[in-house]
Amino acid sequence: MSRSLFRRDNVCVLPYPDGKTFAFTIIDDTDESTLETARLIYDCLFSLGLKTTKTVWVTPPSSPTHKPCDSGDTLERADYAEYINLLKQRGFEIALHNVSSTSNTRAAISAGLAAFIQIVGDSPKINVHHEKNAENIYFEFAQSGRHLPRPFRTTLFNRVHKILGRDEQQTYVLEHGCSGENPKSEYFWGDLCKANIRYVRTNVFLRDLNTLKCSPAMPYALTETPYVNYWFDSSDGQDVHQFNRILSDKNIDSLRREQGCCVLYTHFGKGFVEVREGAVEFNSTARQRLRAIAGHPEGWYAPVSEILDRLLAFQRVAVLQLPGGVLLQNQNDFSIHSITLRTEPGTTYFDSNRRTLTANSRGQLVIPVLDASASLVLMRDGAAGRARRWNEDTRPGLLIDLAKVAQKIGMHFPRHDRGNTLGTRA
Repeated sequence: MSRSLFRRDNVCVLPYPDGKTFAFTIIDDTDESTLETARLIYDCLFSLGLKTTKTVWVTPPSSPTHKPCDSGDTLERADYAEYINLLKQRGFEIALHNVSSTSNTRAAISAGLAAFIQIVGDSPKINVHHEKNAENIYFEFAQSGRHLPRPFRTTLFNRVHKILGRDEQQTYVLEHGCSGENPKSEYFWGDLCKANIRYVRTNVFLRDLNTLKCSPAMPYALTETPYVNYWFDSSDGQDVHQFNRILSDKNIDSLRREQGCCVLYTHFGKGFVEVREGAVEFNSTARQRLRAIAGHPEGWYAPVSEILDRLLAFQRVAVLQLPGGVLLQNQNDFSIHSITLRTEPGTTYFDSNRRTLTANSRGQLVIPVLDASASLVLMRDGAAGRARRWNEDTRPGLLIDLAKVAQKIGMHFPRHDRGNTLGTRA
């Protein structure tokens, strides 16, 4: 028997569909965004095949504002709302950046959620905190970053890393007046968040383009934040300068090589649009950086919640490496379609029905579907046939053959008992 049949294969199961090996998306906060600037940027994203997530405000601020980040179009502007719905039809995701740019009471939030559903057609799956709006939920936790794993395993190296200022995250200062999770507050909306919002973004800014490398448990639920279904983190591209810097060729190459997943946070209203000789133009460097990340045949470009849904589903996919194969178990109550495996190029596996799956020249192998609550065993040719079964005689072949010969001889010469010669006579 070949020893290679019982080696453990170098198999990596990726959460990306259709043979893709990395993922990239953007979540754009609506600060300072208008119909005119948004159209310029999102038409470019659409032309590049980048399907991303745009947050919106439902209503204008309830009180006068003096900060530029509190300004921008809302769904109450009819032609802006019309364009937002066009983006949805094109495959972009529309999310919430609180219902307005100033603090919102429970009544205003409830009305804003209802208006969002009426205008956009369904509930927002994502909410992103705006600044320090009083209704922001679990804001102290959201900006703490304490849920993230440290970059090193030992205390010594983590302390040195921190002293050198190389932490892979940035956070806001902890002082705030937010109380969205407090039932006694007029800004409480925790139950509404739980019922309507699937994912809430933390206020941590990761400096690595590979978000999933820094936050491998994403998306995650925590017992200490029960009104949030799931949290997610994001990489830092919050203005045009940081956006262009983090999307360097080096970082893009690393994201692909690491088979990573990027959720890039930004504000397309902050410096991405320039006025040149009276004409409005998209920042040329940002456009170039987007072209550099877009269009790769192994890249999965999808809105944020679609990627998070997939990551969440794969948290309940168990993977067991076997001698000569791999076992996959779907612990979800729904099927998962198009699962990507990475292995040695040209490796052929067989399932229990002897159906053939062969990795392509890049080592990619796609499993069409893994049924709900089902397991799938893939074995290389010969490994499954030579695996020992429960009723297999494991003695050496010579001993097995001698035993069979003795058994056959015994069948021709039946044994006659001589009786018991010991005992007492009557």
